[in-house]
Amino acid sequence: MTRFTVPCIALLSLLFFSLPARADETAPRVRFSATPETVRVVLDCPADAPCIDHSTPTAISFSVATPLTAALPAVTPNDPIVTGIAVTPDDQQQAVLTITLAKARKYHQFILAADQDHPFRVVIDILKLFKTETRQSLSPAITYLRLETQTEDRYLAAHFLDIDARQPQVHFSVTPAAGARERVCEMVTRTGAVCGVNGGYFMDGTRPVGLVKADGRILSLPLWARTAAAFPRNGAPIFDNPHGVWRIILPDHTTRDLPDWLDASVLTPLPSAAVVNGDQLNHTPAIPDGLILLIKDGKVAARSNAATPLCAGQWGVLLRGDDVKALGELLPDGTPVPLTPVLQPAWTEYPNAIGAGPRLLRAGKIDISGPNERMKPDILTGRHARTGLGVTKQGHVIMAVVETPCPFGGGATLEELAALLQERGAVEAMNFDGGGSTSLALGGVTVNYPPNQWVRPVATGVLVTDDRITPVAPKSTKPVLPDPPANDKPAAVE
Repeated sequence: MTRFTVPCIALLSLLFFSLPARADETAPRVRFSATPETVRVVLDCPADAPCIDHSTPTAISFSVATPLTAALPAVTPNDPIVTGIAVTPDDQQQAVLTITLAKARKYHQFILAADQDHPFRVVIDILKLFKTETRQSLSPAITYLRLETQTEDRYLAAHFLDIDARQPQVHFSVTPAAGARERVCEMVTRTGAVCGVNGGYFMDGTRPVGLVKADGRILSLPLWARTAAAFPRNGAPIFDNPHGVWRIILPDHTTRDLPDWLDASVLTPLPSAAVVNGDQLNHTPAIPDGLILLIKDGKVAARSNAATPLCAGQWGVLLRGDDVKALGELLPDGTPVPLTPVLQPAWTEYPNAIGAGPRLLRAGKIDISGPNERMKPDILTGRHARTGLGVTKQGHVIMAVVETPCPFGGGATLEELAALLQERGAVEAMNFDGGGSTSLALGGVTVNYPPNQWVRPVATGVLVTDDRITPVAPKSTKPVLPDPPANDKPAAVE
């Protein structure tokens, strides 16, 4: 049994109070009860009446279409959360029930129809302290848990996947979006996975930032040695801070390793040669005192020192200083230029890997590595929607998603996300992209958003399959979803 349960009907039957009765028996009457976990407020009305919710985070307010010519006597409950209850007439002489709160709290509201023994009742339960857990078995190896809790300090709504990665039928994959971007629930449906979460960061609305290795192919190199997870063909992932370079084979059959431009752009001085990946950036920077070689279809297609447009599958080789002459003359137009992404550590035995960060847990202890990974303050601080990945000593993988903040709280700091994973047994863990990108999908359903709410498409997902589960055939049509909110901004280089 948990310490707090909702509703607490037996306790609510205690300590039931009401305001003094009015001489006018046709007027509404208000009463309340209080326990350490819940305050219940009941408005009795002489007849059925529609009601409208006008609540704010610190005041629960309902307009009830029942006549009221004068305010009922106000009451101040002796309660740490509910500080006042009032019933007053509005401009149309209709009743308005207002419950003021010292701290924002979740509440449930329902109505009870009148019968021969009871009046029409508007019931509001203010949930001061509670904890609920809902579990679902998705496969013999995968368990889903939804946790919702309110403590003295904070409200939390979180989702967890506990995956027994020791079972050989279980597989993890890093899945790039089909097209520009794709919702995680669509990735899960398209691939026949059981479930999945969003992966790494992205920019320009479509392009992944940081390491992406999918089905043995490196699609994007690491950024700034940020934390990454590498997934074996079977078993739990490992965590590290890999580096990457572009290996170029020159016409004289020698090789040279060039840094990725995004990774090297923070260096001082800038390197004499670097590669801009057209799968990430849609143009190169201008280099007035240097040279840019456009690599298209594996060959040098053009050269310039101005900003050069790039498409997916194209690269720009940026040259400065002595490399302008040394490589520029060695690579005339039409020269084949094989470019291969190379990782250190090589991770050749890991077909899938994803970079994001920062690190959350190391050897069982909370270890937030954000400043070392050049994370922006909006990631490192504040309570936001979060996605995290952890591994236990027993070889289980824990995927955690914390819902976005709401009027009565929610979200999590990085430290709180790390603690949640730690409580579930994780000893190693990292952070994924969060905020509006946060998604956990069971089949084709995104469970951390209300039904029919717009869900942001993302660049990558981390999906889980179980060979014992028959994939659900994808539907021929996608659900009609609302347009994205006007203020929604896809993630940039975080």
